[in-house]
This record gives sequence, structure tokens and C-alpha cells, in this order.
Amino acid sequence: MSNIDIVTLSFHIHAMPNRPTMNVSLPTELEKFVRTQVATGRFSTASEVVREGLRLLEQAEQRRLLEKWLAEGLTRAERATLPPGMLDEFSGIVQGKVAEAMRDLELGKISDGPAAMARIKKRLGTRRRN
Repeated sequence: MSNIDIVTLSFHIHAMPNRPTMNVSLPTELEKFVRTQVATGRFSTASEVVREGLRLLEQAEQRRLLEKWLAEGLTRAERATLPPGMLDEFSGIVQGKVAEAMRDLELGKISDGPAAMARIKKRLGTRRRN
């Protein structure tokens, strides 16, 4: 493991008020990746690369927890890691989709897969004969 750009990380973080300094050790391949991201100009500093990576990890974790919530529920500890209101907002979206699906079902707009495929095959067969 090698320490990556500690000077840049520390300077960049100290230049921003109320941000603590954290030294991070990375394997050589990740250090090269971070340096490449900065060299391409997409990011100004190694700190920006690391922050973006952590934001993406946070989003992936939130997505994982929402999927788990749908399938089996969450523990209190897991719920506490989500931003306030996220479950309520997501629950509203899911309830809206379910209500929409129920309306479509009542209007006959939904059919099971095998029945739908049979209708499609029948239409295709009719077109070929014409």
C-alpha cells in the first residue's frame, strides 16, 4: 500500500472550512487510477476523486438498502443509515406504481406473459399470410 497524494489531500481539505483531514492508503493500482483521473482534468485534486467515489458508494448502499426494504424489510440500524424521509418518499413512489397497476388491471390493460405472447404470435401469423 502507498500513501496517495497526502499533501494535496491535506491542503485541499484544509482550504475548505469545517472539513477534517483524513489520510488514506491505497493499493498502487488505485493510486494510479486516482492520479489518472486528476491528470485528465476531470478532477482537480485527489480529494475530489475520493469524494466522488465515496458519493457513488453511498448511493449504491442506499439503493441496496431500498431493494432490501422492498424484499424483506430493514432493521432499525439500517433504517437509521438512510437520509431522513427517503423511505417515506420511496414508499410513496411504490404505492403510486401499485395503484397505477391496479387501475390498469381493472381496465383490462394487463395480461399475463403467455397470453400476451400468444396474441403477438397470432398477429404475426396473420400478417405473414396476408
